[in-house]
Formats: sequence, structure tokens, C-alpha cells
Amino acid sequence: MTTQTILQAPPDHAERLKAIDTGTSVIVEAPAGSGKTTLLTQRFLALLDRVDDPRHIVAITFTNAAAAEMRHRILDALAKAAKSPSEADPLAVAAYERSQTKGWNLLEHPATLRISTIDSFCRDLAIQQPLLSGL
Repeated sequence: MTTQTILQAPPDHAERLKAIDTGTSVIVEAPAGSGKTTLLTQRFLALLDRVDDPRHIVAITFTNAAAAEMRHRILDALAKAAKSPSEADPLAVAAYERSQTKGWNLLEHPATLRISTIDSFCRDLAIQQPLLSGL
């Protein structure tokens, strides 16, 4: 006897689709293990297909571990898109093709991806301000 698994969309499927929609900015809040990193990775890949420069996208997380995990997932998705596009996430394929077309070479230059913690983002902003600005 064979068992068939029926995959159902999560109850918050509509909200997840809205979060991936690149027409607006979003803040994603959810408990641990709910799929935030996957959702944010998909959004980042979708945004890569729309921007003229990958540095125009900023993803901010709370922890270094979350930032590293997100970067890792994005680069893995892009690598899979490069190796076997037919088996890769369509968002990753589009992002990889855009990267190649624009000459970004994200797999060779992963530091181009602006994924950081709130603390490091604030530090970077403070460093950009001259001392005389009063910040």
C-alpha cells in the first residue's frame, strides 16, 4: 500500500506571498522555526532580479548566525541555479541570470550581498557620518 502525502499551503500563505512581493518594503516577524529565513531568502532572490546593483538591497537580521545562514542559503540557491537551472528555484534562476547579465558575479563576490545585523548596520551608518554632524 502506498501512502500519498498531500502538501497543503501554510495558513499564512497569503501573507508569505505578500512578503515576497518586491513592490513594497516589509518587516517579517515570526517565532523561531516558522520559516523566516526561507521567506527572506526568497524575497532577496526576487529583489536581485529587479535591481540595477545588488548593493541596493539591504537585509537586516538580529543575529550574526541568522545573517550568515541567509547569505549561505542565497549563495547555495544561486550555485544550484548555475549548475542545474531546471532543478533550481525559479527565483534563484532569474537572480543568477541577472547577475551574469549585469556582470555582478555574485558567486565569486558574495560580499556584494548586504546582509547584516541591526548592530552592524547601525555601526556602518555611524561610520559614514562625519564627527562634526553631531551623531
